[in-house]
Amino acid sequence: MNIDAINGNIDHMKEIVREMYIFSNQLTEISRVEQYSGTLVNPEEKKLLNEAIYSLGKQLKILNNSIPNLIENIGFYQKLPNAQNKTPEKNEKKLIQVSYNRVDKKEKVSLAISDEDKKDFLENLSKSNLSINQLKRKYGIQKPIATFGKSSGYARMSNYFFRKISNKLVSKGYFNSLNGDLRKMNSPFIVSTYVSMILFSVLLTAIFALFLFILLLFFNLSLLFPFLSITEQPILTRFINFFWIIFAIPLGMGTIMYFYPSSEGKSLGARIDQELAFVTIHMSAIATSGVEPTSIFKVILKSGEYKNTNMELTKLINLVNFHGKDLVTALRIVSKSSPSQKLKELLDGMATTFTSGGNLKDFLSKHSETLLFDYKLEREKYTKTSETFMDIYISIVIAAPMIFIMLFVIMGSTGVLSTFIGLGTEALNLLIIMAIVTINVGFLIFLKLKQPII
Repeated sequence: MNIDAINGNIDHMKEIVREMYIFSNQLTEISRVEQYSGTLVNPEEKKLLNEAIYSLGKQLKILNNSIPNLIENIGFYQKLPNAQNKTPEKNEKKLIQVSYNRVDKKEKVSLAISDEDKKDFLENLSKSNLSINQLKRKYGIQKPIATFGKSSGYARMSNYFFRKISNKLVSKGYFNSLNGDLRKMNSPFIVSTYVSMILFSVLLTAIFALFLFILLLFFNLSLLFPFLSITEQPILTRFINFFWIIFAIPLGMGTIMYFYPSSEGKSLGARIDQELAFVTIHMSAIATSGVEPTSIFKVILKSGEYKNTNMELTKLINLVNFHGKDLVTALRIVSKSSPSQKLKELLDGMATTFTSGGNLKDFLSKHSETLLFDYKLEREKYTKTSETFMDIYISIVIAAPMIFIMLFVIMGSTGVLSTFIGLGTEALNLLIIMAIVTINVGFLIFLKLKQPII
């Protein structure tokens, strides 16, 4: 029983040390961000981190104090009572079993501590859980990112119809650039499967375009009620006016799907660039301990702080552990398929440092300074861009609609509006509202795409 209690206490002490290490690193990163980038981090986050570290330290001390008593009680025979000293020693403490369920891992934890430390232990346990839960709720980042995964049912259906055609096209080298883009965006699909998906999507949109073309031959579509009405124009005229739909919609879908991996790869590269300065600082700090170079990447992965960069580092570790590549070769392979030019330069620089016998710590330290300077420039550039587009937004969305509405009211009162534009007042109001909504959505999308990750 005592041996099991010792093992349980030691395992929980390891878990406490791991959590304290993570929170201490987070405080260090916050200090570096405030020092180098001039960004002020919410003081409540720092307060919660300090409270969590203090409460975890108190728990660690209580568990550590229980170890000697547990060791003394281990034995295969019962000690004979001492006739000269029958009273128990003052240092001997009564041990009790404390059990509770962990919320995060949904498992039961059983620990042995002294009876007099029970109240203090449970109090600090409650404080640490409260601080950690608040940190996760308020400051935790749970954004999904592109990951390796299984193919979808849509991909299997596409392969069923177009596998042979796509394999022939790929074997002839028509989609080499697309293959590179898919690898940069960490797509779960191989290039032949993705080509099959493009062809299948083009087929579906062609069928939709054909039905839409037939509909437009006989009916008019309108923004106002009734939305659908029988046309009075000759069918030949309608045929000439709308024949392009049969080709435009499928070609548009095929073009969008072909260039989507390239766009997604650039977006992923931009997100990696935002993290890379802090990743390099973290790597430089780890390198000062003199650990094996591969362990630097393993520590970064275990921290789980850099969601986008970790995907590239995972590929690096897999090449070393499962494919038997040496670290320099793995660095060069990952750098070739990296969506971030800055990460490519970092990995190539590390490979050159290893082969030339250079000082890795000095390289990472100097490179982190350069990346942090670029990060600050990007933040300033984003701030100026936001100010410029704020002025444009005020002019287009607020001032321009008011001027147009006043003009339409004056023109409507004189009767010129219907003859000048050919639309009624209701249709124009609907068009203005739709235009304002579209512009607002466009501005929000643009600012979201341009917003750097903090």
